[in-house]
Amino acid sequence: MNGPDPGPRWGAVEEDAESTAAAYRERGWTAIAGHPGQVNPVADAARIDVLLPESEFDAALSAVDEAAIDGVDVYAGAAGGVAYRLVVATDEAAQVAICVPTYLERDDLAALRAAAEAAGSLTVRLRPLDDRDSVEIAIDDPAVFFDAPEE
Repeated sequence: MNGPDPGPRWGAVEEDAESTAAAYRERGWTAIAGHPGQVNPVADAARIDVLLPESEFDAALSAVDEAAIDGVDVYAGAAGGVAYRLVVATDEAAQVAICVPTYLERDDLAALRAAAEAAGSLTVRLRPLDDRDSVEIAIDDPAVFFDAPEE
């Protein structure tokens, strides 16, 4: 399963994840910024699989251990046929934020959107290389992820 080339704007999207996480940390939150090695749409499951380095995955897993993610914001952009999304999942009470940048080819969005609308949600699944566990972020209103500005 191979994802698209993340394109020339990918570095800026990762920087956005880092600065967003830093802003949460300045407020005293536990905040993780992901640096995905690969992002793969799984349209038939209404899911995006995000491969994280082991240390980042372990930090995300630990952060959500006692948290109940109850808010998700999605920041969007596009360039060169690639749709970029920064997914920020939060738990206000536990003061936890997980900032995950994603990239998908525009062609993958239509099938993924249809599956997410049929399922009523989109799942962003964070996983390590060995796939021993996962952290799942549910986006209960898929339009938040898909309704974004065009290039």
